[in-house]
Amino acid sequence: MRITFSEGHLSKVVMIRVLPGSDIIKGIEDVCKRLDVKTGAITCCIGSLQKASLLIAVPLENKIGAGYSNPMDFDGPLEFLAGQGTIGQEEEGDLFIHMHGVLSDKGGNVHGGHLIKGKNPVLATCEIMISHVEDVRMIRTYDPEIEMKVLAPSENEP
Repeated sequence: MRITFSEGHLSKVVMIRVLPGSDIIKGIEDVCKRLDVKTGAITCCIGSLQKASLLIAVPLENKIGAGYSNPMDFDGPLEFLAGQGTIGQEEEGDLFIHMHGVLSDKGGNVHGGHLIKGKNPVLATCEIMISHVEDVRMIRTYDPEIEMKVLAPSENEP
């Protein structure tokens, strides 16, 4: 079995409401910075969006045979049905939010993928629960096996 892991504990839960016009990921980042959350999980996220921009996995001619699409843009109003993700840091220490979401458009069609920071403004409300993880560091580093940066538990002590 090929895995990496680190054990920690949940220290607190943070509930957020992102207000109309504000971006979901920027809202999460703002709260994480204010509360010094460097590692965590976005365990629940629902609401509505004015518009959305997502990346999805697509076939590519590279080492792993896949990568990410160009941004897929959706005009609102949109129902944000579910979102979840991971909170970690870039190697330089900057916060990094890796978030996936599922939304439905005005025709009831369902779409999902990676949310693009700054491109998903809230329509009426977005309710989010973050679980803060202590004693674990999730660091986004380049993985040469798949030729891209990924979040993974740090092998160093937090």
